[in-house]
Amino acid sequence: MTHLALHKRKRVPFALSALITGVSFAGLVATVLHTPRGHDEYLHAHLNLPPAISTAEWRGAEFDLPDLDKLAISEVIRKSENKISEADLRNILTGAALNDALGSRCPAKNARCRFSLRVNRQMLAKDLNKDFRVVNVEERSLRVDLESKTEITDVTLKGISEETRILRFYKTQSGWMQNSADVVSAAHSSFGSRKGMFNQNFNTKVTGLNYYPASASWRDFWERFPVAEIESDLENAQALNVNTLRIFLTHDYFDSVETHEDAVEKLKHFLDICEKRDIKVLVTLFDLRPNYTLSNWSADIAHIDGILAKLSYHPAILGIDLKNQPDLDFDHWGTGLVEAWLTTMARHIHLQYPELAVTTGWSEAANATRLMPVFDIITYHEYADPKGFRSRLERIAARVDGKPVLITELGSSVWHPPFIRRMGESAQASRLRRQLEQSDMAQGVFVWTLNDFEHVGKEVVGRLPWRQAQQRHFGLMRPDESFRPAARVLKEFGSLSADKQSTANHQNFN
Repeated sequence: MTHLALHKRKRVPFALSALITGVSFAGLVATVLHTPRGHDEYLHAHLNLPPAISTAEWRGAEFDLPDLDKLAISEVIRKSENKISEADLRNILTGAALNDALGSRCPAKNARCRFSLRVNRQMLAKDLNKDFRVVNVEERSLRVDLESKTEITDVTLKGISEETRILRFYKTQSGWMQNSADVVSAAHSSFGSRKGMFNQNFNTKVTGLNYYPASASWRDFWERFPVAEIESDLENAQALNVNTLRIFLTHDYFDSVETHEDAVEKLKHFLDICEKRDIKVLVTLFDLRPNYTLSNWSADIAHIDGILAKLSYHPAILGIDLKNQPDLDFDHWGTGLVEAWLTTMARHIHLQYPELAVTTGWSEAANATRLMPVFDIITYHEYADPKGFRSRLERIAARVDGKPVLITELGSSVWHPPFIRRMGESAQASRLRRQLEQSDMAQGVFVWTLNDFEHVGKEVVGRLPWRQAQQRHFGLMRPDESFRPAARVLKEFGSLSADKQSTANHQNFN
């Protein structure tokens, strides 16, 4: 018996050592697993980039130019603007068109050169001669003037113009050739200050959520579109005093010829549901599509128009979030190119849909004031240490010249070592409370997210199972639809914000 007791006593230090080692290892694993979702290259590294696209829309013509000729002429224009080599240019261009093309090339290494990109292009065939061998084509487009060094990623935006050109073509045995290109009208787009235009939209502080249904996250949302589940979720959101949602549109589903009408109709239905519940919506147009190839910009303009031309009027729309976390694309695409793309897309919306507020969701506070003169709302994400939350927000608010500031993502996953649900939920609530207590200078916040998700695809976080597991468990609601402690924190925040607003309105009235 004495020997047995001694043996048991020897087990105690060993067990304690094993426990301490295990806890240390769990802490190390937690550090790796708990990397904020916006701060790791896995979000973009695995995506397959779509091929370059160059399209031209042919409007109703004065005569019926055959479709094959339209395609051939479009291809001549596309090749002439690719500027592959001087020899290629001389083969397909003559006269003024050739001089313009050659003049836009960089004359020497490290020299800055100017070039133009035409988007939202429409063609009109006119003045065809009797033997169908000479044709003038009127081109209307939004001309984007860019400047770059020899590296195409070092791009800055110089201006945007609405331009009309006459392109002259003649047909030979080898096909259509372009003879010249003359600008007949050009209206440079000037953008006055939009400061203060949308401040009234934030008289009520935003208590927001990033939203996908639990059963249909990311790409599945719009394809499945589970209406009954959405209705239930919005009821739960209202119970938490939520007044705004941030949503994400699936680029391929909204752009496909087969699904575009269905996608827009579903988005309208979603906005209608939100309007009935007095919930506003921040619509993110580009997500999971980190591609800034210049030849894709026309398709991106078409993506914007395909949605906003039909829905920009909707009263449920709070604003447009152009691109989710574009600063994560700087390293691969170049800061200049990404910012030129953001500016061009924002200015297009300003021109065509001036009543809509435009922003982009920067991944971290350090980038929040980038392109500040361009955006109507300043938005960024907060996954950094809560200790510096207030100071980061104060620095941003001091630099934005009175524009509204929103934190469009914050929150934490309950899935991390030691995988005890109660501990994870308590940590989630504690972190959210610390953040919200420091958010006074913001016009609102959006928590990531309402639900845990049944499935998170590899296109979101890659193939690693622990990454997927972590991303599935950010919800304020458990899978059984009961609320986690963090939900009560958000509800108190929304209630306090509403009380402050009510008091302010009463004082103003008196």
